[in-house]
Amino acid sequence: MQRQTPQQPGWAVELTAAVDIPVEKIQWIWPGWLPRGKLSILAGAGGCGKTTLSISLAATLSRGGDWPDGSKSETAGNVVIWSGEDGIADTIIPRLTAADADLTRVHIIEGLRDRSGNRRQFDPAANFALLNQAAARIDGVSLLIFDPLINLIRGDMHRANEVRQGLQMVVDFAEQHCCSVLGISHLSKSASQSSVADRVIGSQAFSALARTVLVAGKANNSEARVLVRAKSNVSIDIGGIEYFVEPIVIDEQLETTCIRWGEAVEGSAETILADIERTGGARPASATQEACSFLEATLQAGPVSITALQSLAEESCISWASIRRAQKQLGIRSRKTGMQGGWAWELPAYT
Repeated sequence: MQRQTPQQPGWAVELTAAVDIPVEKIQWIWPGWLPRGKLSILAGAGGCGKTTLSISLAATLSRGGDWPDGSKSETAGNVVIWSGEDGIADTIIPRLTAADADLTRVHIIEGLRDRSGNRRQFDPAANFALLNQAAARIDGVSLLIFDPLINLIRGDMHRANEVRQGLQMVVDFAEQHCCSVLGISHLSKSASQSSVADRVIGSQAFSALARTVLVAGKANNSEARVLVRAKSNVSIDIGGIEYFVEPIVIDEQLETTCIRWGEAVEGSAETILADIERTGGARPASATQEACSFLEATLQAGPVSITALQSLAEESCISWASIRRAQKQLGIRSRKTGMQGGWAWELPAYT
């Protein structure tokens, strides 16, 4: 028996020939990694430094700097951050400072205020629509970060319909403001799923709605970490980049952390993450030993700027990833003098 569908008087399906629809290029914040006008997810298990990673990306955009893979930012842009887990003054701002962010372009959601000056907490699920007005007040936003993303869901994060309903307003915001929305999420430890993207905590609707899913992984027995593209509907979904979460001291008293990027890694997300979990991301001992000797000799006379070290290491054909491992092995720490000062490394004897 043929199924009867209700009639909708006054409405007709609009059809347009494909030849009459102009082609549009995908626009990017970070080419190949963070698209404009789309929702992206950054997921990882605890201890991977997801928040610090997102802050590093925000800082790069705020100053119009180079991305981790060497690609160039087209222009500096405004960033809006909501964090439901980390303190603003004692965690977010120090990490932004350590990442050399342009703090005039980074805006933190601290709450709501009415015309009488009354304040209350910002509820992502209930108050998201107010961000349209906020974006207009700062002359637009290029990157919106929500940490964690699940706070945008009013109902059950394991129910696809409720996740889609909660995230649709985010998808609409990204498209309307031509900005990238980056949601931070956790990754399940189970590797039973066929795809790394399917390990994002909650309903699979999270990964389905996101155009790109970035996953951070960490070795169990070392500080080696890697950021991979686990899914992309708008670009390639292979390859990754090594990174390290480093302790930083600002103005000789404020301790925080920042991201230092390593080398590009080839392969699928599944292969890269399996490799780092199996091998600990280790490199041949000779490479690290060579880097240790290089650092000891270069820093013997005193602190040297990171920029100068990068140039000297390149001239000596020593990879920056090996330099990072040697830095940790020797106990070398980064220091920054003043809010506008540059970063320098020095041997423990000089600290």
